[in-house]
Amino acid sequence: MGKLKKIKRKKNRKFRRIFRIFTRFFIFFTIIFLILFAIRHSSLFKVKDINISGIEKVKREEVLRKAKLGPADKFYNISKKDRINSIKSIPYVKDVKLTFNLGGKVNINIVERKPYYQIQKKDYNLIDSDFRIIDTTKDKNSNLMDIYGLDIENLKVGDYILRDKDSQEKVMLLEKLRDSKFNLEGNIKSVSLLDSISTFVTVDGIKVEFGSYNNIDYKLNMLKLILEDIKNTGKNVSLIEMEKSENPIVVEKDTKEEDIFDNNTSKDTSVVINNDVKQKVINNKN
Repeated sequence: MGKLKKIKRKKNRKFRRIFRIFTRFFIFFTIIFLILFAIRHSSLFKVKDINISGIEKVKREEVLRKAKLGPADKFYNISKKDRINSIKSIPYVKDVKLTFNLGGKVNINIVERKPYYQIQKKDYNLIDSDFRIIDTTKDKNSNLMDIYGLDIENLKVGDYILRDKDSQEKVMLLEKLRDSKFNLEGNIKSVSLLDSISTFVTVDGIKVEFGSYNNIDYKLNMLKLILEDIKNTGKNVSLIEMEKSENPIVVEKDTKEEDIFDNNTSKDTSVVINNDVKQKVINNKN
């Protein structure tokens, strides 16, 4: 009997200890819940003023609607992250910074997307440097780069182009064209992106048959040097062929094609790059 009583007392002590631990945890989490509940419903977190900066294309009303914010709303009724993601769903919005102070003032700073490309479907689809369709317009913008050869029939404003795996080499080419080291940004008027080859047209009307998506850096560097030479020498060029032969071919208007490294060709009928540029291209190739 004595042993049974001892065992029973041990079980009772163990049960009471577990019960005390459980009770403490319950009280602790209840207090936390009540504090959070009080905070969420306190007038301290009531929205009194909303300042939105950085918007030109985006309407203030659209930002407030997406953020679900208005006077007398409780700021923490919806998580800050959810509000930011909702605002970012606006096609023109690239980034958002959202802050709130105890005085009830909400500051929303927005970085808008800028159109960089345009693709004509029925209207012109404006596309930013992240390849997101941000707007449509009936009028062509002469300051934007035209992209041809892409099927965007099933895409709408807010969607992204070139998202499939097979388009990554095209994405790389477009990104490289914006790279300052090639000095081509602003010099290319349009780009045709076909499955295996691409062509450009410069702002001066020179057609560039770029060829395949291989050796992009090398070919863009050569193109940069060729365009610089054309500008410096005043040559009247209509066509540059990057892959037709071992070396690029430059064709002047009303002349025949000649290899730019063929020094035996008469200067009256061919395009000859000066020795400094020629050596730069050779060095890059090596």
